[in-house]
Amino acid sequence: MRSLAALKEKVQEDYKSKFNFDKYEIEDSDREIIVRNEATIFRNYRIAADSMHKVCRAIYENQIKFKKAEGSFMEWYTGIGFTKDKISELLKRNELYMNLEDKKEWVASLSVLAVKMLTHKTVDINVVLDAAELGLTDTSEIKIFLDARKNSNNVIDIIEVEKPKNTLLQAKNRCINYNNFEKLKKNITTMSNEEINQADKELEILEKYLKELRKNISDRSKDFENKNNLKLVSE
Repeated sequence: MRSLAALKEKVQEDYKSKFNFDKYEIEDSDREIIVRNEATIFRNYRIAADSMHKVCRAIYENQIKFKKAEGSFMEWYTGIGFTKDKISELLKRNELYMNLEDKKEWVASLSVLAVKMLTHKTVDINVVLDAAELGLTDTSEIKIFLDARKNSNNVIDIIEVEKPKNTLLQAKNRCINYNNFEKLKKNITTMSNEEINQADKELEILEKYLKELRKNISDRSKDFENKNNLKLVSE
């Protein structure tokens, strides 16, 4: 392990940046950090997904350092072979990394399109956190999930269904609205093949969501049990 660490340090020391720092009068302290980060980018970009985080973070840090000189950041990243679109993607991916420190593998597994969808300005961070918890990576699943969360407050037609009189939870006390499921159940026989496939995909996502909700409810129940146990002990 020591020899590997020594080799990495040697690569950092021997790396020479081709960027013209004098042109933009970049301070020596900032230049040293930029060159070190540039070496990190080249060393890690070809490695497996776990190194993607380092690449994104290094580009993000260099973007901050280059802000003092207008136009320098673009000239720097084009000089080392990056395009504007690629830099945009990596910075957006870094945004996800920063918000999801414990989900680095998931962030690295996302496609370019998935990253764009999840970092769109209209997507709330809580929705992104839920998508990460569900492990959604397929862009079609992500689109369905985002659309569902975006339209969660839409008013829909409710079909009256007969409810048992001795229901444990009365309608006003329910956490879940079952009318949508009853509507879907009634309309299945008249749905097209395309609508059936769409419903099937949405149900797959719902199953993942329910699994996560069950875990959260179970954890919350344990919290109450622990509180009750502490109360009994104190008495």
